[in-house]
Amino acid sequence: MSEEPIRIQLTSAKGQYKRLGEPLNLSVQITNVSESPIWMVGVLPGSEGMRYPQYTAEIEGPSGPVDLGFPEGIDYARGLQAEDFVRLDPGESFDPQEGRDFVPIQQLAWFMPSEPGTYRLRLRFDATAEDLNLWMGHTPVRDPSTVEGLIRRVPQVAICSNTLEIECESE
Repeated sequence: MSEEPIRIQLTSAKGQYKRLGEPLNLSVQITNVSESPIWMVGVLPGSEGMRYPQYTAEIEGPSGPVDLGFPEGIDYARGLQAEDFVRLDPGESFDPQEGRDFVPIQQLAWFMPSEPGTYRLRLRFDATAEDLNLWMGHTPVRDPSTVEGLIRRVPQVAICSNTLEIECESE
C-alpha cells in the first residue's frame, strides 16, 4: 500500500468553547510527507467547489451533519497564476489559507456552533481533475504553459484531514 504524498492537519487554538456562536480559530497545515519536492496551490476564491484543487469542509454537530451554506456568493474564480503555487520540500508544511493571495476556507471561517455538544470537523482536499481547464479559473491566466506545468507537479490525490473534535458548552 502506498502512502499519500501529503498530510493535512486541522487544528484549533483551543478544544473547548464556552459560548455558542463563537467562531472557531482553526488552522490548516499541509505537509509534504514524500521523499521528493512537490507543488501545492493554496485556497483561492472558488476553491470550495468552482475550481481545482478543491478544499471542502465537513462538519458533524451533536444533531448530525451541519449545512455549510456560504455567507456570500462567489460567482467567479480568478485565473490561476504561477505565484499561486507553493513548493514544498520533503517535510515542509504550509497553511493554504495564509500568505500570497490565499483566502480562508469560508466554510470553516464562518462556521459558529449553534448548539452545545461535540463537533467533528474534517477538511477534504481534491486535486484529481485531469482536465487542466478545471484548474484555470474564469479570468485570464498569464503564462498558461508555466501554470499547466506546475499543475502537473501537484500530487493528484483526494484525501481528508484528521478529524478535529471541538466541545462547545452552553453559556
